[in-house]
Amino acid sequence: MRLSRLGKGEGNIGESWEVWRENVVAGEGKPFGEVADFPLLVKLLDTRERLSVQVHPDAVQARAIAGAPHGKAEAWVVLEAEPGARIAYGLNRELSEAELRERAESGAIEDDLFWLEPKAGDVIDVPPGTIHAIGPGLFLYEVQEPIDLTWRLYDWGRGRPLHLAEACAVARRTPSPNPWREPVRVSELVVRLIEGPHFVIERVTLPLTRQGWESLTLLSGAATVGEEHLAPGETVMLPPGLWHVEGEGEALVARPR
Repeated sequence: MRLSRLGKGEGNIGESWEVWRENVVAGEGKPFGEVADFPLLVKLLDTRERLSVQVHPDAVQARAIAGAPHGKAEAWVVLEAEPGARIAYGLNRELSEAELRERAESGAIEDDLFWLEPKAGDVIDVPPGTIHAIGPGLFLYEVQEPIDLTWRLYDWGRGRPLHLAEACAVARRTPSPNPWREPVRVSELVVRLIEGPHFVIERVTLPLTRQGWESLTLLSGAATVGEEHLAPGETVMLPPGLWHVEGEGEALVARPR
């Protein structure tokens, strides 16, 4: 219900695609991807049930297996976490590719997943090849490469199609490295949450001046950018150039590398 309270729609909405090349640009009547090439997808996720166990390929794997232009790296900033909320992140032991497929088919993979218990403010890196599943009770800010290329390994018995050959071919089959990313204070108003090969995410305190090309999602307070007035949960694109973000509160910004 968090997303509906933020005006994203009615009912139990699970995700809001804040920045996506297919979103129509206000005043333009065209998809964003036809107006400008912003190579990121920015989402808000509100989970009410366990999401599927899945994996994404890197650029080489995406081209070789799916003929896709690039892979899918992503990262999460935990905005809210209910008590006991968990995320599956990789495996708790090493499996061969054949073992991984067999255990996914049988459902025994449930015993092989490594579970995290995140808290609000945590930053989690999810590089390609990471087996993962988001549990219920989480409100996340997600940034990823802009492609809907997800290979489902297991779906908790819901009966949806799986992509076992593709998922097992690209999955990391050993326990994953440390997923947590430690924030770095850049200035009095800016904290860098993650800096990877594809994007940078920062938490900023308003007011401040930003150098666009980036998306800005307001977390708290109120903000004005040019003629745009933002309430919590709303996102605005900052084109290249200097932008004065007026107001008070905090926001998350994401920009490509």
